[in-house]
Amino acid sequence: MKLLACPKCHQQLHLENKTLKCENNHCYDISKRGYINLLLNPDKATNNPGDSKESLVARKAYLNKGYYDPILNQVITCIDEFKHQDDLSILDLGCGEGYYTQGLKKHFENSDIYGLDISKIAIDMATRYRKDVTWLVGNSKNIPILDHSLDFICALFTVVNQDELKRALKEDGYIIHVTANNQHLIEIKELIYDEIKVKSDKYIRLDFNQVKSYDFKEKVHISNREDALNLLMMTPHYYHIKKEKRGVLDTLQGLDITIDIKVTVYALS
Repeated sequence: MKLLACPKCHQQLHLENKTLKCENNHCYDISKRGYINLLLNPDKATNNPGDSKESLVARKAYLNKGYYDPILNQVITCIDEFKHQDDLSILDLGCGEGYYTQGLKKHFENSDIYGLDISKIAIDMATRYRKDVTWLVGNSKNIPILDHSLDFICALFTVVNQDELKRALKEDGYIIHVTANNQHLIEIKELIYDEIKVKSDKYIRLDFNQVKSYDFKEKVHISNREDALNLLMMTPHYYHIKKEKRGVLDTLQGLDITIDIKVTVYALS
């Protein structure tokens, strides 16, 4: 918790009993679950921002089966390649229910790991993984972390604010950015869309010094209906299924899917 900053004034937060307080007397309680809510009302677009509970439950059930371990392993490999020491400070931005975050802590046991998501429901679920991760409810546009204090910021399939990344990262720190390529989950798209639109990747490129970038592609076999439905429900595609396509779900027993991602490592200089 030593790197936490007040989201109102950006001064360092100090622990007093079970409350975090800054020098301007802004106070934030630690919940019974152990997470800290540092999301300000102006940073919320709705009363319950973030993914739906239904989507989060499906995501946790699916990820816990290990289907996306290859993605986690790519992130770990990149951190191992570029780290300067073993005791790191790592932020998982938009961490959701915490699967990747807990995987990072498991591998980098001597490091301070932070998981940040705008969804209170997601962070509440994340606390069930591990208590030795600092779980935060907050906004990626106002990251409650001290200036230039993080060795790594991991952003997997999430929207980022480049100014905040630059502010929170150490001068010799790195961003691990994971984005979906056009063939990612192509089998799901073919099931539910009449026409698949190819998107440009220009909008996801970050304006930092790119030190490594590569594509990773792997086939994964989903052997049962429950896991296949959980995969579908954890993606935005589930909410775009047309009524006439709903019958596909009734016959879905298993699925071979494609993981197709781009992993990019950025440095500030």
